[in-house]
Amino acid sequence: MRSTRRIHHVTLGLLIGLTVKAGAQAKPIAASAPKAAATAKPAQADLLYSGRERDFTVGKTVYLRSSKTRIGVIRATDPNHAFPPKFFPAGHMKAVLIRHTDGPFDWVPVERAVRIYVVNKQ
Repeated sequence: MRSTRRIHHVTLGLLIGLTVKAGAQAKPIAASAPKAAATAKPAQADLLYSGRERDFTVGKTVYLRSSKTRIGVIRATDPNHAFPPKFFPAGHMKAVLIRHTDGPFDWVPVERAVRIYVVNKQ
């Protein structure tokens, strides 16, 4: 009984010691993050794409923002398209009709599309 108490006591002491040592060696992440973000330049491939609302026009090819995977082509725009208010904050919003690469058409609010998709600048 005494030996198990002693083992637990020693183990607890080691864990506390390791935690304190690890905490002393850790660098603050918040202090170095802004410096890295300020010096980071966009990749050359990112310069070929735009995420601005005004660039989402008919005929533009739409790509995923994260991986630049081709999603489809914008076939139409509607400045006041009706959406179900159950799923969208407003009943009528500016929207684009995207014909997906695999075939189906889909109306997407431009407000949400610019968060997920980008278009080519050409």
